[in-house]
Amino acid sequence: MTPHPTIGLGSFACTFGALERKAQDIPDFERLWQEQSSDADFATMGCGTFRAFAGPVEDHVVETVRATLRDASVRPADVDRVVFATSDARLASLRPDFAAEVLGALGLVHCVPVVLSFQQCCSSLAALRHARDLLADEEVRNVVLVSLDYTPDDADRVRSFALFGDAVASCLLTRGDGLVRLLSSAVGVDHAGLRGQDSFLSRQQVAQTALAAALGAHDLVPGDVTKVFPTNLYRPVALFNATIAGIGREQLHFSGPLEHYGHCGNSDWMINLADYHDQVGIRPDETYLALSSAPGFFACGLLAGA
Repeated sequence: MTPHPTIGLGSFACTFGALERKAQDIPDFERLWQEQSSDADFATMGCGTFRAFAGPVEDHVVETVRATLRDASVRPADVDRVVFATSDARLASLRPDFAAEVLGALGLVHCVPVVLSFQQCCSSLAALRHARDLLADEEVRNVVLVSLDYTPDDADRVRSFALFGDAVASCLLTRGDGLVRLLSSAVGVDHAGLRGQDSFLSRQQVAQTALAAALGAHDLVPGDVTKVFPTNLYRPVALFNATIAGIGREQLHFSGPLEHYGHCGNSDWMINLADYHDQVGIRPDETYLALSSAPGFFACGLLAGA
């Protein structure tokens, strides 16, 4: 194994459920919201619509990865590794032949698959670290990162912290420059949060520790980052989480995707990055932060425009 090379991420692709719905379309929504919300006004949460898958998740994964490879002009036979990331509950619902079906449909004949989970919505940023490690092997040239999250039961979409939507996101990691370069990353754990006993202090501590590890490696602080791509929690929750971590609300880019797609689990940071690039454009020499938070975890990745 060689030292970590410069890693570029590019060819981001996102696929959302074909069914566009409002929260109020969920059966018994008013009761579900009252049970979760402690009388908060849903209209202030920043959500408009969400998307729901109408077919097997494998079809959406194939569509998304195919778009990434097409954009990158990479042949399926030249992909060496694929890293899937999903939240804990979805891992249990994937069929045993999920990877074989996806690889076969895409023609990934030389590709070794792996799945990363057990870190809730932080799983895809943990997968990003793993993908970087894979490229330290000189025989590995192209790694596809795929995040997928979906909610089969509508009653589970309405939570106290987010409205869940369905999505798959993917990108290609290679040596050298991409749309962005991965500079550093960090994942932290809050054991109190894993037991459901987290506090303001424990959440703040894990966030600040992870940010210090990722940013400190480049002598940066949160205020130096151009834009932050966070988890698409309800707007008040997302703003609160950013504030306790030392991130300004003007740095966040999530309102548009939150309004249109809701919280798509561990896919959010890629969705927000791709949306920002479409709306504004990733710029060379600017720094960006991919960020995910979940009960018991906080993860971040420092990125630079290439």
